[in-house]
Amino acid sequence: MAIAVINPNRSALNAAVRACAGASAADRQLDAIIASAVFPALTSLPVLGTAVWRHEDGTRVRALRYSGSRSAATTLVPAGCWLEDGGNSIAKVCGPEGEWEGIHSVGEIAICIAALKARIDVEHSPPEMQKILSVRDR
Repeated sequence: MAIAVINPNRSALNAAVRACAGASAADRQLDAIIASAVFPALTSLPVLGTAVWRHEDGTRVRALRYSGSRSAATTLVPAGCWLEDGGNSIAKVCGPEGEWEGIHSVGEIAICIAALKARIDVEHSPPEMQKILSVRDR
């Protein structure tokens, strides 16, 4: 029996899903929460403004507009997964490990929710489970 290693970033991804679900519109603060969850190293950089950080070399790092841009939101879909349009403000991310839905009145935020949920499961499932799932789907 393998013991799964708990990744502290999982809680940040869950918090980002909750923030997305509670949002009423695209928002740069929401984009910052998403970026920090997906790229945890951002939390160690000095904050210059909402969704803007200063890199060690002095350059600025800006979060994409995940909550307001479809192309930015789709970058959150994990490798090996794909996005399907569920219609009626429903986004669905599909992959070998399963399907994840995001429901929100703002389509881009629905994509963010689905993609973040997929990241939680795909990136944090124990390697043994990933092997089982890949063999099962053959």
